[in-house]
Amino acid sequence: MKPKQGSAALIVGAILSAHVVLTALDNLPDTKVSLGTRLPWLRKLPQWRFFAPNPGMEDLYVMYRWDSDGEWTKWTELVFGSRTRFYSAAWNPGSRASKALFDTAHQLRTLAGFGSSFEWALGSEGYSLVSEVVRDRCAADGATESFQFMVLAAVPADGAEGLKPILVSPPSSLVASAEPGKTWM
Repeated sequence: MKPKQGSAALIVGAILSAHVVLTALDNLPDTKVSLGTRLPWLRKLPQWRFFAPNPGMEDLYVMYRWDSDGEWTKWTELVFGSRTRFYSAAWNPGSRASKALFDTAHQLRTLAGFGSSFEWALGSEGYSLVSEVVRDRCAADGATESFQFMVLAAVPADGAEGLKPILVSPPSSLVASAEPGKTWM
């Protein structure tokens, strides 16, 4: 390679490397290091986001509680856990339950976001599925009377002010379970 070609390759490589590094810094979550606001000439950097065009900017949680002798328990997060194994990055069927729960909670979030009526949300398939999962979890936790769940959105960048209840179910009876002992986990 001639010296001029080597220098040109080095310059092009340095420019491409700088471009990739600056783009990565500008796309960090919650714009912690937004270079475009500090250096206006960098506003032309591409904004690559996962799940475009609507990147995930909030977390969804399903919280539940039950009535215990006339007193409601504290809200508890509905968590599906699966053991992480060395091959989990390539094959992880244990994550299907948590993905299904997130998708149904997101459906309820979408219904609430579009201003649908509360009755319409209560009649949705997503509501029915989350209600059954919470009913089974409460029964497994020893609840005997009624339960309630809440879909909660959290914007991590906003701290405590970023917590927003999306939907709070009316109290439901635990007796209405179609198949006692059925587990969704």
